[in-house]
Parts: sequence; C-alpha cells; structure tokens
Amino acid sequence: MANYRPFDVVIVGAGPAGLALGTLLRPEQRVLVLERRASLARTPPIGESLPGAAAVLLQRLNLMAAFRDAGHRERGAAVSVWDDDKPVWRDAIQDPAGPGWYLDRREFEQMLRLRAQDVGVTLGEGCKQVDIRHRQGQWYLDTTLGSFRAPVMIDATGRSGYLGRQLGLRRDADDPLLCLYSFLDQAAESQDATMRIQADARGWWYTVPLPQGQRVLAYHMDVDDPLCRQLLRHPDAFLARAREHALLAEVLERVAPARVRGRPAGTSLLEVGQLPKAGPGFLAIGDALLAFDPLASQGLFHSLASATSAAKAIESGLHQSLGAYQQEMQAVSQRYLFHLKASYQGPRRFSQEAFWQRRQ
Repeated sequence: MANYRPFDVVIVGAGPAGLALGTLLRPEQRVLVLERRASLARTPPIGESLPGAAAVLLQRLNLMAAFRDAGHRERGAAVSVWDDDKPVWRDAIQDPAGPGWYLDRREFEQMLRLRAQDVGVTLGEGCKQVDIRHRQGQWYLDTTLGSFRAPVMIDATGRSGYLGRQLGLRRDADDPLLCLYSFLDQAAESQDATMRIQADARGWWYTVPLPQGQRVLAYHMDVDDPLCRQLLRHPDAFLARAREHALLAEVLERVAPARVRGRPAGTSLLEVGQLPKAGPGFLAIGDALLAFDPLASQGLFHSLASATSAAKAIESGLHQSLGAYQQEMQAVSQRYLFHLKASYQGPRRFSQEAFWQRRQ
C-alpha cells in the first residue's frame, strides 16, 4: 500500500460544501479535495442567495471581509403571488439575522477555492474517475489523478451523491421537479432589486437581478409536463410565458430571450441513518446529503452549515460523534420537509392541477 498517498481526510467534490469543510479542517488535518471539473464552469450554477444567518459561517471560514469586498448585493424586498392573486411583500430587513445577499456565484465559488488553497488544502481537479474501497480502517481511492488513502472520506458530490451510490446507499428522490432557467442581460438603468415569485397552474416562477448585471429567470415544473420540452427548446416561448404574469412582465419588458437550461430540482434525500452502512469514517454533506427544493432558498446555506457540523464531528472523533451528526441532520431534514409541504399547500386555487396535487 506504499503507493497510496496518505491524507487524514479525502473529500470528493469541490463545491461550496467540500471547499468549506476542507478549509475548516486545516491545518490540523491533511486534507485532499478531489473535483471532477478541471475549472469553474463558464456558466455559474443557479443558486444565488445566502440568508443573513450565513454571516456566522463565513466568519468561521475567515471569509467575511473578502465576502463583503466582493460586491455581493444585499437582499432587498421580495414580492410573491402565491396563496392568492394578490402580491404579498416582505422586506429582507425583517429577518432577525439580517437581510442576506444576492451572490455573484462564480465569484463566491472562486473565493472559497482560493481560501481552501491558502490554508493548505490539496486540490485535485479534473478527476474523472474515482474507485473506492475500505480496508483495515482506511479508505483507498484509485483515481485518474493518482491513488490516495485516508481514514475519513466525505461525499460532497452534490445532488448525484456519487460516492454514496457507489457504496450502495439509497436516496429518496421521487419528486420530478425540474428547474428551467435562463440568465438574461438586464438594462443597465434597471433599478429593480426585488425577488419576485409567482405561482401558476403548472408550477412556479422566480426572477431576481444578479450583481454582475444579469437577471435570472427560473420556472419550476414537472419534468413529464409536455410543456417542459417546448420551453427548454424555445427561449422566446419561455420568456413569453413568464410575461403572461404581470408581476414578472414589469421587470422583463426590455430583456431578450437567452438560452434556457434545465436541472433536477426536487428534494433528494439520503437517509442519514444509512451513513454507517457505507463503512467507518464515511460522511455525506451538502446536496449529497440533502438537496433542497429551490422554494426553500436554503441550498447554499445548508452546504456551509453541514460542512461546519461535519468538521466538528471529525475534529471530535468521527466514531464518537457520528451519532450527534446524524441527529442534527435528521432534525434539519424533518424541519425542512414540514415547511416545504406547508408551502406547497398554499396556492389552493391550483389544488386540482397535476403539479400541485403531486405535492399535497
């Protein structure tokens, strides 16, 4: 086994969760983070806000000053047409933890990456293949970048839960929700800074301006809805359908259609009680543990928060602390599912429509 480079912790996945955990474990632990991508994606992933409560997590990462200097815009008001046809306004200043931020997502991920490298995390990019096995208290990984071993291995591979699936762990992912989204160029003189959320018979929309001068427009609908494929292929139809709603039309008047992308967006949950079945020293964090429905607006926060909890468990001795981590994540899952169900029961006027019936 001399050819396996030793580490204390190997994290597979260099998204926000994996990079945050690696940073928190240094310098006490030798940490390797492996990432499938060779570089940051040209198009930033959707997921562009953090609540004010994330400030505590950013401080623990020693990133608060860099985060404030990066130009992420403070969240303002949100307006929704949800339970009925009347717009309901909520000002972010009402949040006791502060208003939070709309992110330049690419800048945010680059900040996390640089911070991890600054504290000494070893980052391996372009890792296309990972084969794993456990033997005598060690995880052995054979990859396209080399061979490594460590007593602790972390699945931070996002919604796919790649490592967990390799180890036979099951995911509850039966919600066919698909997010169709487009990054639209916004007129420079636009002053609108609100998040707008609109329910309709076949799903729900949101749009918000981003710090880099674009606006994201997203529609969440069932992947088996015949309309889904049409909107995905025809950006003009996607934009035209959004403009049918007055709440959205007033901020979409002067934007042109742009490419529409799609990604799975329904809840995807790894039952935390399965973690010991994967083998000693295995944890899942971020979306690999619990991928949130976008309606919750908690995905990025959960990535940072679960990384913080996992770091505490590892530093305390994972064998002794796994139960506490499982209990904490189980409580997070239960609260999330309770509030999500209540939110989807709101638009009673659409209660007979297939999309809403599936979620009631």
